[in-house]
Parts: sequence; structure tokens; C-alpha cells
Amino acid sequence: MMGLAGKSAIVTGAGAGYGAGIARRFAQEGARVVCADINEEAARSIAAEIGGTGVRCDISDGASVKAMVDAAGRFDVLVNNAALTQKPARLAKIPEAELDRLLAVNIKSLYHMAVHALPVIRAAGGGSVINIASIGALRPRPGMTWYNATKSAMITITQSMAAELAPDKIRVNAIAPVVGRTAMLSHMFGDAVDEGVARLMSTIPLGRLAEPEDIAAAAAFLASDDAAFITGVTLPVDGGRSVS
Repeated sequence: MMGLAGKSAIVTGAGAGYGAGIARRFAQEGARVVCADINEEAARSIAAEIGGTGVRCDISDGASVKAMVDAAGRFDVLVNNAALTQKPARLAKIPEAELDRLLAVNIKSLYHMAVHALPVIRAAGGGSVINIASIGALRPRPGMTWYNATKSAMITITQSMAAELAPDKIRVNAIAPVVGRTAMLSHMFGDAVDEGVARLMSTIPLGRLAEPEDIAAAAAFLASDDAAFITGVTLPVDGGRSVS
């Protein structure tokens, strides 16, 4: 499998979870991969494993994004995977500081990428942007309103970006995963992860959570030339959650 041979990619949140899975798959497909993560040690560990480059990046901070882009050099694929979730809570019960951080990481980061990363892809003659949204944007769950809202915004931004950037030969698509066994589960459910997972699995027709490899396979397709005529779509990778 060398469907990404000759391509260079940045994957944010590549130190663990879906991001690490995407970085590994891209490297297997022949891409040069820059692994970006707020946890520099984790980013460098995955990069060392796949023969890529690991850099620290806080995607909510414009200066940090610029430094990451400068370190990456030329690239034509960008995967906006890094994100935060929230602990389940009623609408007015989320602390304001937590909400502000959620908005900064999940939404404002796309602005920083537009400012600093998109010019590099444009200069490369075009490429692919893949935004990792959530099935919660399409099938919202109670108690996750603000997280769901950030991912809904990401889908709308994806569609708008796709229309605006098409003349630059930049394709923009989103993936909407169902929840997987990542660090987000512990943040959501604390000590009650097993009970939370059981509730979630009961809503997924294929009877399991998402694996990093599931999301990575979709990302590899959308980044490849096989998807050269696909832009502005949101691809659910959710085991049927969106139709249950």
C-alpha cells in the first residue's frame, strides 16, 4: 500500500489515539509525516516509530501553530485531529473556563491553521485537508452539547472551506467517528469508563467502538488521489450509529 507516496502530511494530536493511528497508516502508505502534539515526548515517540518528525504544538495558540508549520517545511496534506472533549454535563453546568478552552482547541485552531498552514498547501499546488469531527455533530447526545456544537461547527467550516479553496485545488473533507477507546473516554467518564462504554456500545449497530485503524483507513483514502474528486463531504465512521 503506497497510495500516499510522494505526499507530505501534518497530523495534529498524533501522539496517541486516532492521531497516532493516522500517522502510522500514512507512513505505511508512503507519506512523509510530521507528528504534532501538545505532548512533545509522545509526538517524538510516534515519529521515531514511523520515521517521521515529531514537534510540539498547542493548536489553540497561533504562535505555536506557526512554529510547527515552519518546522514542517513543505506539505500537501493536513489532518486536523487534535481536540478536546467535555465531561457530560447539563447546559449551564460546564465551567466557563472549560468552555473557552474547548472552543479554542476545537474551533479557533482551524483559524490558526488557515492563517499558517493553508498558504503552504496552496504554494505546493494544492492538496488535502481532513478535519476529524464527530458523529456527535450528526447525532447529538444529551449532556455533550458544547462538544457537539464544536464538532458541528467543524463540519460547517469544512463545507465552507471546500467551496472557498476548490479554485486552489485544495480539497477539504471531514470524518465523523463514533467514540473509541482513547484518552477522551477517561475525561468523559472518569472512574466509570466501563459503564460509559457499555452505554455507548448499545447505540452502535456493529457492536463495538471505533479503533484508530478505522479512522486511519478513511483518512488515508481521503488524502489519496483515489479521492481526487471528493471535497466538502463528511464521512461517518461510526459502526452505524448515524442510522440507529
